[in-house]
Amino acid sequence: MKFHGRILLAVMLGVGIVFFAGLHGEVAMQNDPMALPPPSHVSTAAGSAVNATAEYHGAISAKNNAGFFTRVAGQEVRRLLINSGGGDVAAAIELADWVHAQQLDITVTGVCLSSCANYVFPAARYKVIRPGAIVAWHGNYHHLAHTGLWRDDVALRMQRDGEDEQTATRYVQAQVAQLVALEREFFARIGVDEQVCWIGKQPPYHVPDYYFLSVADMARFGITGVQTPAGYPATDLASFDANIVFLELE
Repeated sequence: MKFHGRILLAVMLGVGIVFFAGLHGEVAMQNDPMALPPPSHVSTAAGSAVNATAEYHGAISAKNNAGFFTRVAGQEVRRLLINSGGGDVAAAIELADWVHAQQLDITVTGVCLSSCANYVFPAARYKVIRPGAIVAWHGNYHHLAHTGLWRDDVALRMQRDGEDEQTATRYVQAQVAQLVALEREFFARIGVDEQVCWIGKQPPYHVPDYYFLSVADMARFGITGVQTPAGYPATDLASFDANIVFLELE
C-alpha cells in the first residue's frame, strides 16, 4: 500500500546507485533530477568501494530496493545520497532499517518526502540537507488510522478492483493495522517520536499538504545530527511540484 493517493511529485525515474571511493572522492551531485544517473546505473571509483557513497533516486519500492541491495552487496557504504518523493511504506521501512543497521550518514540532494522523510531520513546517523533540497512530511498510517482517512483507500479499491464495500473495507483495515504496527515497531527501534510525521496536521497548524521543520524542531522528536544550509526555512519552494510550507512549532 502506498502512502496516500494525494502525494505529489514531479519526477519518479527509478533508482540510480553510484559508488565513490572515500570521503574526498565524493562527486558533487546536482539537484536537477534529470542530471542524476539513469535508473539502475552503477559505477565504482578507482576500483575501490571502501567508504563508498550509494545513491537512491526515485520511488521507493520493493522492486527498486531489491536492485539497490543487490548492487550494494559487499560494498562498504558509508553515505546514502537520496532524492525521493517517497513510495511504498513497507519498502521504505526496509530501506530505513538497512540505513540504521549500517549506521549510514544521509545527504538529501533534492527532495525527501512522505515515506522518505518518515522513515529513511530519521534512520540515518548524520543527516545533511543540501542547499535547495527539502525534507517534508504529510502524515503516516498511524495518522490515517486515527483520522479515518484510510477510508479513501476503500473507495480506491472499489473503483480499481471492482470489490464491494465490505470486501474492500476488510482488506484495507487489515493492511492499515499491519502498517501501523510496522511503523510503531520501527520508530521504537530508531528512538524517534513518530508524531513528527503528522504534527503539522494537528491543531493549531492544520497544514493542508507537506510541511518541513527547523533543525531545532526536528530534534524535539529525536531527529538529531541534522545539518541544513543557512536560511533553510526560507528555501525557495517554487521548483517543487508539491504544496510545501515551512512550519515553526509552538
